[in-house]
Amino acid sequence: MKQEVSPQLQEDQKGPWWRVFLSFIFDVRVLGVLGQIGFILLVIIIAQTIGGNFSENASRLGESQFICRDGTFSYRCAYDFMDSESGFDIAETMIDYVNTDPYWTAFKVGLLNTLKLALLGVTLTTLIGIIAGIARLSDNWLVSKLALWYVELMRNTPLLIQIVFIYFGVVLALPALKEAIQPMGLPIFLSERGLNLPKLIFTSSASIWIAFLILGIIQFQVLWTSLGRREERTGQASNRVALGIISLVIVASIGWFTASAVSDTQGMLVTKGSRILDVGDLVKFTLRRAKVNHIDDIAALPEEEISAAAFQVCVLEDSSSEANLTRHLRGLKIPYNIHRTDRPDQATAKFADGTCEAFAASKSILAAERATLENLTGNIIISIKESPLVWSLPVLEGLNMVGGSKVRPEFTALLMALVLFYGGSIAEIVRAGILSVSKGQSEAARALGLSEGQRLQLVVMPQALRVIIPPLIGEFLSLSKDTSLGFAIGFPDMYAVSYTTMNQSGRVLQLFVLMMLVYMTISIVFSGVLNWYNERAKLVER
Repeated sequence: MKQEVSPQLQEDQKGPWWRVFLSFIFDVRVLGVLGQIGFILLVIIIAQTIGGNFSENASRLGESQFICRDGTFSYRCAYDFMDSESGFDIAETMIDYVNTDPYWTAFKVGLLNTLKLALLGVTLTTLIGIIAGIARLSDNWLVSKLALWYVELMRNTPLLIQIVFIYFGVVLALPALKEAIQPMGLPIFLSERGLNLPKLIFTSSASIWIAFLILGIIQFQVLWTSLGRREERTGQASNRVALGIISLVIVASIGWFTASAVSDTQGMLVTKGSRILDVGDLVKFTLRRAKVNHIDDIAALPEEEISAAAFQVCVLEDSSSEANLTRHLRGLKIPYNIHRTDRPDQATAKFADGTCEAFAASKSILAAERATLENLTGNIIISIKESPLVWSLPVLEGLNMVGGSKVRPEFTALLMALVLFYGGSIAEIVRAGILSVSKGQSEAARALGLSEGQRLQLVVMPQALRVIIPPLIGEFLSLSKDTSLGFAIGFPDMYAVSYTTMNQSGRVLQLFVLMMLVYMTISIVFSGVLNWYNERAKLVER
């Protein structure tokens, strides 16, 4: 029979009220609910504090900071001033920009410079860090010590000092442009004005070649998958990488020759009196003018005679036609001078008055300009064979370098400093990741007959990545934010452009909020991509 317990006895068994209260308070479920409520209240208090401070600072600055176009006051009009004319030049731009463009365009230019520097910095820093980290563990005493000295020097010197030293002590100490350093005779020029490099230019036939290239990549993927399945089925290894690359090269080569054969969009406008019917006739034309028997004899002539014999060509500035024609002229060893114009009618005028002996452009432009000439029948358009990709090489003309791609001294110095500084930190991360893999794994790899390269690639690095990637994320985020230190040497990144905008417009709060949002977005994207890769790369343990 069940005995009934009196209410008094039940109360005595529970204990004193304060003990019941404490047991309730320190219950894990209650603490979890209280913690969430406290966190929400903390967020609300912080948001109110920040909002109050912003409102107070905005009041101190005055209503002029938030004037709308109709003259009224509203926080929603905080960025209306960004539509005004900027009024300042930017030395390095990735898009077209003039000082009459609005502040928004100037800010976009600075943002693109920041992103370009950050992406290049992350790529090169990863490469330098991996090489230096592996070199730190090398059995070669000299290699190991050199890597150690590099790491210690970079990590123990402030980044700002390195930036200033590299800019003033290395880049600006290079020779003048006329005496630029040209490594191994390559078309690469290093001078106090920065670095001039060759640049690839896409021609009109590039779309055909890119289609073949995409087809080759798809074929590579299909071949890789099918060979992998055959390996699993038969147990026999096959060199999937080599076979895939060979197939890709074959398809890309077929596409290259096909695109070159079917494309006929580039041409050159010449007079009939020049007796030039194709590009090959330029050799005879030059030999007659120079009064020599062979094209190689022109190089032995005095500089004045070479200049007089040079073929004068008009082109549109930044067009692929220039790179395509000069590629043929260099191959034929023909001296030439280029006259660049902004508009087709300007080039046609120079061709008509005899300044230029030819006008190179797309055939559609040449046909339209030929129709404007007085002597229509006395001028003809000849075809110029084009390739999907052509090199635009830097050439010294007068006091400047034209053609190719130019990297300014500020960008060069800042990129070098960021890569060297963060390369030292990443080297230590890579070294720690490799050392985290037990020696038994390396011994097992050697016992299987794997080479040192295969041991690192197939055994050590896949296991080391789970240790390397998390701190690597922090280094990449720091690098992307430290691009703002380029302000010290005049690199026009987002911060430098925003600072100039602040001085001219007097709007400080808006631009700082804008910069904070952009840097936060960059950090979130970097961390998101790397965390996604970390999830895919980490080992799945049972």
